[in-house]
Amino acid sequence: MSEEEKKEESKQNEKLSDKDEDILKNLDTSNKNKDQSSKQIQKDKSEENNKYIKKYKSNDKRLYGITFQSSIESNIINFAVSSLNINEENNIKILSFIQEDIEEEEENTIDTNINNIKKSEDNNIKLKCQEKCDFPVSSILFSPHEENKNLLISTSDILNVYSYENEKLIITATSKKKTGKYCGPLTSCDWSRANNAIIGSSNQDHTCSIWDLNKLTEKYMIVAHDKEVYDIALGPDEFLFMSTGADGSVRLFDSRQPNSSSILFETADQSPITRLKWNLVDPNFILTVIIDKNEIFILDIRKLDEPYAILKDHTNVVNNAIWAPQSNTNLISVSDDKSALLWDIYCDSKKNVESIMKYEAENEIENVSWEEKTQSWIGIVVGNQAEVLKIQ
Repeated sequence: MSEEEKKEESKQNEKLSDKDEDILKNLDTSNKNKDQSSKQIQKDKSEENNKYIKKYKSNDKRLYGITFQSSIESNIINFAVSSLNINEENNIKILSFIQEDIEEEEENTIDTNINNIKKSEDNNIKLKCQEKCDFPVSSILFSPHEENKNLLISTSDILNVYSYENEKLIITATSKKKTGKYCGPLTSCDWSRANNAIIGSSNQDHTCSIWDLNKLTEKYMIVAHDKEVYDIALGPDEFLFMSTGADGSVRLFDSRQPNSSSILFETADQSPITRLKWNLVDPNFILTVIIDKNEIFILDIRKLDEPYAILKDHTNVVNNAIWAPQSNTNLISVSDDKSALLWDIYCDSKKNVESIMKYEAENEIENVSWEEKTQSWIGIVVGNQAEVLKIQ
C-alpha cells in the first residue's frame, strides 16, 4: 500500500470515528429521554393508583374473608366480608357497589395494562346487611352456581349455610357441633363446580368433610393428614378433592374410596402449606402457598418430580393466591409486602416467571377474591378495610 493510500484510509477512519461519536451522543441523549419518560410513566401510574379502587372501612378490628356473589343484577355487584377477631365480636357483612357499563370484550382475556383500569363514577361501597357470629370466621364462600347463587357458606367452630335475599342474611342450616376425638374447628371450605349441593371443609382435627346440602348432612368424614388440615380444593367432578396442611403435604382423594389417598407433593423441610387452589380450567395445575414463604409453588400433577414454576416477586410472606376465573395461566397473589401481583405462568422460562401487574395497598393484604361473572373485579382485604380493584 502506497503512502498516499495509507493517508486516505486514515482520513476515512477519522471520519468514521467522528460519525460513531455522534451516534453515541445521540444514543445517550435518546436513552436519557427514555429514562425520563419511563420515570414519568411510573409516576403517573403511582398517582393514578388511588383512582382504580373502591374502599370500605369496617368497624370490625380485622377483616379476613372475602367472596363475590356469582350473579350481577341491575349492574350491582354484591360481595361478602367476614372478620377474624379473637375474644371480640365477629360479623359477616354483605356489601355492594354499582359498576359502570362494561364494553363488550373478548371472552377469557385479562387486560394487564394498569392504565386501562377505570374509575367508577360511584365510588361508594354500601353495607346491605350483617350477621353477628359467635366465633371468628375462618372462611366464607358464595355459591358459584346460578341455581343457588344466594347461598353463602362459612366456617368457624361449625359450618353455617346462609341465604342472602331481600337484603337480609339468614342462617338456613348449620352443622352439629362435634365432640370427641374429631371435633376441631373448621379452617376452610370449597364448593363443588360439578354439583351445586356438594361442599367440602377442612378441619384442625386432621380431617376433611364432604357435605350434602340437599340432605343437610355430612356425607364423608376422612382422616386426611397427620396434623391440622388448612385448606381443601374440590375437583372437576364431584368425587375428587385435594387437601393440605401442617404436615407439608398435598394429598388427592376420591370420596368413592375414602380410605386411600395419593401424596402429590411434600415440602422439603415439612413446612406447613397454608393454601391450595385447583385450576379447574386445566385440572393438571394446582398452586400452593407455604407458611412464612414469599413464594408460590405451581405444580403440574403430570410431572411431580419438581415444581412447574416458583413465583418469587413478593418480598414478604404470601398470604393467599387464587387462579383467575376461566383462565389456565393467570393468577393473583397477595402478601405482607402490601402488594397484589398478577401473574401469567405461560412463558418459555418456567422457572423465572415474573409478575405482569402490581397493586400496592397501604398495609399488608391478607386475602383475595376474584369476581367471576365479568372477571373484571378483584377484592382484597387490608386490615379492617375491603378494597375492590377493576382490572378490565
